[in-house]
Amino acid sequence: MVKNMEKRILAIGVATKDYIITPDDEYSQIGGAVFYQTTTLNQLNANAESIISIGHEDVKMLDGIECNKIITRETMEYTNIYDKNFHRTQQATLPQNPIKPEDITVNLEKISSVLLSPLSPYDIPPETIAYFKENGIRTVLTPQGYLRTTDKQNNVTEREWKNIEAYLENTDIISLDENEAKKAFNLKELENNKIKQILHEYNLEQIIITKADKGSAIHTENETYEIPSIKTDNPVDATGLGDTYIAAYIYKLEECEDIYLSGMFASITAKEKLEQHDPLKTDKEKIEKELDKYR
Repeated sequence: MVKNMEKRILAIGVATKDYIITPDDEYSQIGGAVFYQTTTLNQLNANAESIISIGHEDVKMLDGIECNKIITRETMEYTNIYDKNFHRTQQATLPQNPIKPEDITVNLEKISSVLLSPLSPYDIPPETIAYFKENGIRTVLTPQGYLRTTDKQNNVTEREWKNIEAYLENTDIISLDENEAKKAFNLKELENNKIKQILHEYNLEQIIITKADKGSAIHTENETYEIPSIKTDNPVDATGLGDTYIAAYIYKLEECEDIYLSGMFASITAKEKLEQHDPLKTDKEKIEKELDKYR
């Protein structure tokens, strides 16, 4: 895929009102995959745009964030409860407010890659993914929302990803954590040969599987790139870590088209985010300096 450096990354999704509960603290903040992706891309000085859905009464939560368009609907709310090992349980309210092709008002001729990040089964329908693919844009899907729902007590629970073919037939890159990958593709173990079969079956360019402190693996049909986790002695806040990773990865991939180097850049960026409350605050120059060790 030939890249025009003037083209932009577009991030699309739902911003949430998050309530964070850890063994040491309780607080509320704006959240959602598109929020962490947007703030990461902004911090990296990326050529990027965003379309964010949020409730009208909560638009002020986006003050200071560079965003191309805000869709005002009902705000999605999440309560994230972390134990001392940063394992998370969640409760949520999931309004049905799909982002459809008619909501996409940016100039698609200026977009090279789109990050599509549903947080519920309703956020981004298949026709929205197809709309970008039909316009020659690389589609990057983080499908966590398709794999979850809520019970009667608003506890977030797993669900089967229904009609998966309709979503993946227009997806180029998919990014999931280990549990999401097993659930999405009905796997007991994440064996490389099975991942290769999935790549071929759905005509995917890449499957990215994040593995927390075990790093990540980026699979193509021809190769698997094992990306180590960058260790820290000062973990602070894991919220939005995967979203930070994929935004940093696509940013670097757009720049150099080197999968391993882009994965290392994303891993370093995720480590920097883990050491901070709120979104990424580290300058690109610091991340690039550390990346030099792995070139």
